[in-house]
Amino acid sequence: MKQDAFFQTIIHRIGGEGNVARKRFDGEHLYVTVKDSGMADLEELNRLDGVSGTELNRNILSVTIQEDFLEDVTMAKNFKQLAQNIMTLAGAKENVTSVFHCMTRLRMTVKDVKKVDQKAINDLDGVLGVTYQGGQLQVIIGKDLLKVYEEVLKLGYSDGGAVDEKLDGDLKGEKISVGQAVIGYISAAVQPMVPALIGGGMIKVFLLLISKVYAPFADSSTYTLLSIVGNAVFYFMPILVAYGAAKKLGATPTYSMVVAGALVAPEWTAIVSAGDPVTMFGINVALKGYGSSLLPALLLAIVAYYVEKFLNKVIPGVFKPIFVGTLTMAATYAVSILALAPLGQLAGTYVTAAILWLYNIAGPITVALFTALFPYMVMTGMHMTLGAPMIQLLSETGFDPLFRPGMLLSNMAEGGASLGIAIKAKDKAIKSEALSVAVGCIFASVTEPAIYGFNLPLKKPMWAVSLGGAIGGVVAALLGAHNYEYGSSSLFALPIFEDTIVAMVIAIIVTIVASCVLTILFGFDEEILKKH
Repeated sequence: MKQDAFFQTIIHRIGGEGNVARKRFDGEHLYVTVKDSGMADLEELNRLDGVSGTELNRNILSVTIQEDFLEDVTMAKNFKQLAQNIMTLAGAKENVTSVFHCMTRLRMTVKDVKKVDQKAINDLDGVLGVTYQGGQLQVIIGKDLLKVYEEVLKLGYSDGGAVDEKLDGDLKGEKISVGQAVIGYISAAVQPMVPALIGGGMIKVFLLLISKVYAPFADSSTYTLLSIVGNAVFYFMPILVAYGAAKKLGATPTYSMVVAGALVAPEWTAIVSAGDPVTMFGINVALKGYGSSLLPALLLAIVAYYVEKFLNKVIPGVFKPIFVGTLTMAATYAVSILALAPLGQLAGTYVTAAILWLYNIAGPITVALFTALFPYMVMTGMHMTLGAPMIQLLSETGFDPLFRPGMLLSNMAEGGASLGIAIKAKDKAIKSEALSVAVGCIFASVTEPAIYGFNLPLKKPMWAVSLGGAIGGVVAALLGAHNYEYGSSSLFALPIFEDTIVAMVIAIIVTIVASCVLTILFGFDEEILKKH
């Protein structure tokens, strides 16, 4: 296939197939016997990518190919073909409204999921799995995701960031359930600020580590100023959430962001600190601080969306620039400060209290169950919904004893199981690939290749993942491991566990060893991998 792909790039420069008597590849050379040597354009051939030289001796054309170029041609062709096949089976442009991606998945919104041939997509070479969750079709590809994504965009599909997604559109018809729409809304609202949360959290961690090594640094102005940056993303969280929520709804983000900003403005903070009764339109206003809050912004963005939508319908075009923004922000702020913000904060407090209650009642069991079930949440896409409760828990309490420890240990369990496969497998190619996947799980927190490429097809290693993760979860809970900052789920995120880092390291070692040993003990049918 790779040789044919290269040959097709030069065929019209040697007179077409009708001028070819025969062809033969020999290492880095292509030998073509042509009927009419005058039709071969050597100058044009030498200009082609991958061609390092040509020679024409009578009717035999010799083309010298650059080292490794044939492999590049093959891979490019494969990625292009894979992208075309996926999008065709997804219903093409008639059914796909936008495409976007994460680290390992090609994600897209579709008009009608019934028009998607998920089984056929799943059977494509290069596809590790397919799931439909939260209104998204997710095609798991793995390490080659970005290459396939680039080919998809070349086909003329719009990047997801440039497409407005309507929440009320999601709630209509049979496309997705109300629950899925709510989950999709929350996930989309939280996702844009995750990089900033990780960055802010790691700044605080690094400042802490430096001050531990050199105590006077904690009293320096450099420490103080950098701390402002680290804390800002958490304090101004309502503004960041409002942006993501408005983008998801297809509303004007700045309207929601301004209202969210008003909830954390210095003037409002001063009013809350003073404690004197305040009214709006004769109604008492709850004096609460909304810095680092999540739910108020999620709620106010919905109000802003519908208010803006209504005003755009009733206000004449010439007056829209003046009144739509003005009335949207004023109305949304009034509803938010009187009802939505207090209710949202109260709901967030109850969510946090429920999580901590469950953890306090059965901490080791709770962490063990979450860790054991997390791989299946990844498979269904439900892990994308965990951002909101994780952030709420950190905001309310300042630490997380459940979510991040469980997610990190689950990744370690996937890596441990893959390591077990690498040790027990007899096929050298399987050993090498399994070891590579194990390293990706442990150091880069990329688990889809392990799940869909090894552990799930073999079945028994998935038992080892869940059981090994549960064992590690019990150890982590008993030793009191919990993170203080928002971070990733890899070894490089260990500093976020601060004074409980030793406990987390012990839990990680136990998890990797347990899942690895269990995989070896349970065994697996190596032939399944060869077929898969």
